[in-house]
Amino acid sequence: MESLQVQLPNDLREATKAMIGDALSEAIKDAQNKNSFPPYLNKGEASAYCGVSRGIFNAWLKKYDIPTIKIEGVSRFRRKALDEFMQQHEK
Repeated sequence: MESLQVQLPNDLREATKAMIGDALSEAIKDAQNKNSFPPYLNKGEASAYCGVSRGIFNAWLKKYDIPTIKIEGVSRFRRKALDEFMQQHEK
């Protein structure tokens, strides 16, 4: 396979490196933030994990069938189930 080399002006090359570095840093920070949540979340943690207010999360619970684990009146939400729920609503 042949390789293609492109020469960019120094300022454009540095700007591109900075943009890639910023995007990578943001992606790492997001991944670390998501992994800082426990595998089973209470309602407040679940709303924060989804990046919405608790009121919005409560509205989603009424409107959508978000899988909930209930044990003796205590509700928990699996991170994986929340990820799947968000992916189902991705356009």
